[in-house]
Parts: sequence; structure tokens; C-alpha cells
Amino acid sequence: MNIDAFLPAFGNKPKHIIGRGGITADFLEGLSLPIGHRRRATILIGQRGTGKTTLLLEFAELAEQTGYIPARVTANDEMLDEIIQTIQIKGSPFVPTAKPKIKGFSAGAVGFSVGLTFTEEAKTQFGHRIKLGLLCDELKKHDKGVLILVDEVQPNTAAIRTLATTYQHLVGEGKDIAMVMAGLPASMSAVLNDDILTFLNRAYKIFLEPLPFGEVSVAYAAEFRGQGKTIAPDVLERAASATKGYPYLYQLIGYYVLSFAQNADVITAELVEQAIETSKREMVEGIFTAALKPLSARDRTFLKAMSEDRDESNIADIQARMGVSRGYAQTYRTRLVDAGVIAPVARGRLSFAVPYLGEYLRGEF
Repeated sequence: MNIDAFLPAFGNKPKHIIGRGGITADFLEGLSLPIGHRRRATILIGQRGTGKTTLLLEFAELAEQTGYIPARVTANDEMLDEIIQTIQIKGSPFVPTAKPKIKGFSAGAVGFSVGLTFTEEAKTQFGHRIKLGLLCDELKKHDKGVLILVDEVQPNTAAIRTLATTYQHLVGEGKDIAMVMAGLPASMSAVLNDDILTFLNRAYKIFLEPLPFGEVSVAYAAEFRGQGKTIAPDVLERAASATKGYPYLYQLIGYYVLSFAQNADVITAELVEQAIETSKREMVEGIFTAALKPLSARDRTFLKAMSEDRDESNIADIQARMGVSRGYAQTYRTRLVDAGVIAPVARGRLSFAVPYLGEYLRGEF
């Protein structure tokens, strides 16, 4: 039996991506649109465990199949150098290593010695924008575009500002370049509100919603039965509904179901409950700790008051439990919505954006 059919680990691309077909189709359509179109700059926004990194990996593969050289990095101070080096490595097979002699010009006149290797002069005299522009021009001669993918975007960093403004300049120069940025709600909100980066508000924004229940159920049924396991419809429904449409939980529960069923032909209700409880406990370190760590003591007080409700919460009830004014409660509501920890579901009503966080805060596991 292959329990690796599910990969509940961050940074991995699972065997099957479900519920995101529309997103990948939109991405591919965006690459086909004219240079500078807003849909060639995509912003993925989602809480931890919603599949941002998985989609970046999928985008990189799809783009490569359609003639783009992808450079995927995690946001850091050195990422511009990493992007350039990745484009050189991935693009080199498509560029001849020997350049033709042109009367009156040396091979290095356009900034390259051989292939996509910069001349010493280009390395020392040109900045990131010029180097990226040269790479785009050279690859365009061989019908290749450039796709930059940045994961875990952080706000208020010089590197993000430089990359975004560099992209804006290159688009203005007509370079065949596209970009995808992915990050947590609070981080992306701060980036989009940065005074220098307001132009990014014109980018195509994708908010990662829960996976459709029907697709989760169908995917589980196919995988379990494909591995010779029998599962009753009501037990299958319990496993699928327990994921709450959360991609990381989909992977976790699927993984533990198969792990616990290795020596069983039938996936029982008891086995599924064991998988669900194990997955919920794993959410503590994988999701909850990281989500709660940057929050203030007062943020946590708000969440604790909210957790007293087993379903949706009314902001007025939270305000009363905290013993604060409406304006005070609204301030923390806004902070936590921006952080992606809670979500508005109707006027004056809220729910936890991360599955089982309320249960965890109530001390139920």
C-alpha cells in the first residue's frame, strides 16, 4: 500500500491537486495575455496550510511546459540574485553556448560571454534590473519568457520593493515576464498598502477558499478504493467533512487513514475517527502555534472570547465577554481578519478561518 499518496508536509507537491482547477486554468490563461496585462501578475493570499506553495510548484511546472523559464524562490534578502541565477541555470539549455561573431562587436557586447553567462563587466557594472532585462531579451530570441514565483512574501522589505519595482520597469520595457507572489493575509495586506507598491493592487488577486466538499469526497473515494480498501459512504463522508475543505487537513487525514489501515481491508468509522483526532493534534504544531505566535495578548483574549461559541460568533457577544467598547472590539476584529485567523461570515458575525482552532482554544485536544 502506498501511504505516500498523501503528503502532509509543507513545501511538497502532492500526488494530486484537487479543487484548484479553476485557479490553474486562470493562471495559464494569464500567461497567454499581452505583456503587461494585470493577470500576468498574480497574488496568492491564504492562511498556512491552504496550498500556496503547492500552487507555486504547479504553476512553475505548467509554465515550463508552455515556454516559460520559472524561477521560484522564498522571499529573502538575497532572492534577486537567486532569481537571476535560477533563470541562467534553467534557461541555459535553450541558448547556444557559442555566439556568432558580428563585425564591429565582441561576443560580450550584449552582456553575455557564452550562453546566459554574464561577462565580467556585466556582473560588476549592471544591477538586477538590467541583468533581468538582458536575460529576458536573450531568452525571447529562443521563444522563451520568464516567470518569477515568490513564496512567503514579507512586507516592508527592501528586496520585495526592489523586485516589484523591477518587474514594473521590465513590463514597461516590453519584456516577456510574469510574476506570482504568495503570502499570508496580513503580509500581503501590508505589501498592497505599501506606499511604494500601490501599483500591485492592479495585480490579479486570488484568495484561497476551502476545497469543495464534493471534490474531497471523490478524491478520497478514488484513492482508498484504488488501494484495495472498502469504505462505507457514511464513513467516507465523515472523513471528507472533517477536512473542512482545508488542503493541509485533506493531506493529513488521508495520510493517517491509509497509515492506520495498512493491515485492514475495510476502513472503519473507528479508524477514521482515530485519523481525524491524530490530524487535529498535528495541527497544533503545524498550524496553530505559528498562527498564534505573532498575535498580541489582547488578540488572544479576543480569540478566547470567540472560542466560547461552538459555531459562528456575534461581535456583540465577544465585546460583552471582553468587557470592552464596540470600537475596541472592532479594532481587534479587523486585526485578526487581516491576519487571516478569523473571517466575517455575515454582518456582525465571525468564524475561525483555521479549522479546529476554536476547539484547541477551548482545550478540547
